[in-house]
Amino acid sequence: MIQELLESLTVNAKRNAFCIDDKYYSYEELRDLVSGIKAQIESVMGKGDSRNIAIVCTNDIRTYASLLAIWLSGCAYVPLGLHNPVDRNLAILASASAGIIISGVALDDAGYAPYKVIRPVQEIGGGAALISPARVEASDLAYILFTSGSTGAPKGVPISHGNISAFIEAFSSSPFKITREDRCLQMFELTFDVSISSYLPALLSGACVYTVPNDGIKYMHVLRILNQYALTSIQIVPSIIKLAKPLLKRLNFDTVRNCILTGEATSIDLVGLWMPCVPHAVIYNYYGPTESTIYCSFLQYRPESAKTYNGMLAIGKAFDGMELLIVKEDGGRAGLLEKGELWIGGPQVTGGYINNEQKNKDSFIVIREGDMTKRFYRSGDMCYSDEQGDIYYCGRYDNQVKIQGFRVELSEIEFLVRDKFGVNNVVVVEQNAQGATRLILVMENVKAADVQPVLDYLKRKLPEYMIPSDSRIVNEFPLNSSGKTDRKKIRELLYESV
Repeated sequence: MIQELLESLTVNAKRNAFCIDDKYYSYEELRDLVSGIKAQIESVMGKGDSRNIAIVCTNDIRTYASLLAIWLSGCAYVPLGLHNPVDRNLAILASASAGIIISGVALDDAGYAPYKVIRPVQEIGGGAALISPARVEASDLAYILFTSGSTGAPKGVPISHGNISAFIEAFSSSPFKITREDRCLQMFELTFDVSISSYLPALLSGACVYTVPNDGIKYMHVLRILNQYALTSIQIVPSIIKLAKPLLKRLNFDTVRNCILTGEATSIDLVGLWMPCVPHAVIYNYYGPTESTIYCSFLQYRPESAKTYNGMLAIGKAFDGMELLIVKEDGGRAGLLEKGELWIGGPQVTGGYINNEQKNKDSFIVIREGDMTKRFYRSGDMCYSDEQGDIYYCGRYDNQVKIQGFRVELSEIEFLVRDKFGVNNVVVVEQNAQGATRLILVMENVKAADVQPVLDYLKRKLPEYMIPSDSRIVNEFPLNSSGKTDRKKIRELLYESV
């Protein structure tokens, strides 16, 4: 992948690589920035320094150049959310053992003082030649993404060069094809792994990537860019369609030829509303947890024979080289139309979480088949397969939800409240409001005045998408037959109140 990337930067020098904030940047300009930032990295990297380099993610060409420079330096990148609370970023830095931060914005908090901070080069041009890329092995890390964790701390998922190269190969052989003539959408925050599938295959193909600003109303930016630049290849979360519902009858993006819906369960109703807006597009549903390197399965939507479960589009068949098993609670393989947990195997599966031995034991399973051993990731997703081998997503076994495409462990939010305030009976539930998922903090038998300090504390600890947008106080939590808090009943009570 590294060598292909370097070749693309050279072969496509005069073509547009990015359009950011309505300004174009050529592959040659991108290459010059990569060269300069790579030299900066090498000038501050000590012999014993960690090869994991953090980067504060902003929507500008230097951020994308920095990502490529990190790879060409033989290092791994660790994305930090621009608007993340400082405490969370510091926890990520410590967990990833990163000693260098690349940031185009000032890092004024004293917590960043121990780190070497690189301000990426500002000058574009000059025709700087790339130094030969550092040699990397398949086992070397390419990036580390941090997702919500149930213990109150973000959970590090390291992805190797072997993992990402396997993904690129499998993605390229899937029906979603990108050519050098394509105009591709990149609407995701760089802390979310789908951002990689939105820019990396495009750059490897010589296409142009159109990014979405961080400020303002995201779905409006997406619609504007789709229209203004006549994009041809897009990956979006279904939430964008939900939020744009009042406008859909007036929209027509007839240049779009390929559309991936991803990041969360896809409602068949939304697909029906979206199809007239992209009349010439083939629509796909792509699925995959971060642990399986972005995507591991896909389904091409066919309106005449749509495959759904509870109104949600099926997730289809495995990528080339990947293996999907559906396993029952007793450990046996599920039969046709029989539900079980989806296990994911193959070269895209991560080697395991960072500094989390117990979670690794729980989440990764090695099974023996004859003389062979295979390693699988337990996804926690309830699924079943049909006679054609297509897999259907039926829900989660745990308290994990998707917010704006981000994976959120509700128990992480609850842990922080219990740990800080000593409140034992606290539950966070998701609720669909006006077409978008939001979180509600529910506390038992507390004073109304005690709720705001809790929300203020969470704002200092969690990224914005994890902050409950509302709160409720109940006199007593309902219990299920096992004597545990009945989350389903709490959710029903909240719906009734609305």
